[in-house]
Amino acid sequence: MDYHNRSQVGRIAAITILSTLLIIGSTAGVGTALVPSGDPDVNAYVPEPTLEPGTTTTLSVQVANNAQINTGAPANRERVTTARNVVVELDAGGTPVTVETPEHSIGSVSEARPGSARFKIDVPEEAEPGRYKATVDMEFSYTSTMGEFTEQEATETRTETVTFEISDDPQFELTRADDTQLRADETSLFPVTVENTGGKAAEDVAVSLSSQSPEIRFGSGAGAVSRIDSLKPGETTEVTYEVTVGSGAPARLYNLNAHATYTDKQGIDGRDEDLSVGARVAPQRNDFNVAVEDSTVAVGSARLVAVTVTNNRDQRLTDIQASLGTSAPLDSDDDDGYIESLDPGESATVTFGLSATTDANPKTYAAALDFSYEDERGISRMSETYQLPVDVTTDDGVQLLSIIPFAGGGLLLAGTAVYARQRPEILPWS
Repeated sequence: MDYHNRSQVGRIAAITILSTLLIIGSTAGVGTALVPSGDPDVNAYVPEPTLEPGTTTTLSVQVANNAQINTGAPANRERVTTARNVVVELDAGGTPVTVETPEHSIGSVSEARPGSARFKIDVPEEAEPGRYKATVDMEFSYTSTMGEFTEQEATETRTETVTFEISDDPQFELTRADDTQLRADETSLFPVTVENTGGKAAEDVAVSLSSQSPEIRFGSGAGAVSRIDSLKPGETTEVTYEVTVGSGAPARLYNLNAHATYTDKQGIDGRDEDLSVGARVAPQRNDFNVAVEDSTVAVGSARLVAVTVTNNRDQRLTDIQASLGTSAPLDSDDDDGYIESLDPGESATVTFGLSATTDANPKTYAAALDFSYEDERGISRMSETYQLPVDVTTDDGVQLLSIIPFAGGGLLLAGTAVYARQRPEILPWS
């Protein structure tokens, strides 16, 4: 081979070697660039930073991840940017509050899935209003780089400062003004004591009371509002609601929901939610206590029976009309009675004519006693039915009458009556 040819071959070989080296270098560079690597960038914040004095509440710390990827394909992004096994610790040292649960594990936090740690916070009643800082430590692990066969793991701790506020806004607490009991099948006044437990005065206060029970009604609706002109910090006042309890309401303690709206001294409107007050409902009571000392009648005779009627309600009742119902062998030619009015606990006597037929068997029978009346709001009502036990005796019989409760809850007077032999007295109406 001549010199010229040898030189040409040498140049071709050199070019081939150089091209190979360039390809290898380029491939190596691409391979290096494709190795995924990144870092989680976790940060903490408090979305609802306001705490109320005198409460034990929950402070939610949100953890977000604004991660960055350094190299690698987007498909591998989540693997190298996700913070795993995240432990959040809250330190409120130097503030008036106490953190009851200082540490929480919240699992993994990625760019698309933030995390949340809920801390139980005790805020003393005497806590000074203002803004305070707390420290949040977040410890987590992550994959810093990942190759074809190996992964590089790392652990990191981030510390951030969050701010919360102890409010001095008006706050309210509701309590029953006394031992007032509501009763089934009655409408009653329900007094409630309202106290401003906050640090500022409140004006134009509206306290709304409602019930989730269908048995508790306020007028014609499920709620009612009472208004207060102003309420200074620490000041109390009493508001009253008219509450109607259904006849089927079980006797127990009911929780009434409440909230308050107000305006502060700066003219800023505010609202205090999640208030409540308990209302105790007593069993339904009879409208009247009904009692009789002697309801014995001899076979084939007639007599007058005096019935004592007592107002068992906590309101004045008027236009009270009594009606006695009988069935064979009992009869009555004088079965109506009238009482103009009865105050709570007041009693009056009504008299009925009662007779037994000649073929009556000597034993105890029942007569029914009903009342219609008007309550203090002028609403016409009917009472429950009272069963009056009537002892029918023979002409020569001697019988002891037990003084027992009427059916329907009305009470007979306690004691016994002795009946001696006597001829039946024929009365003008018999």
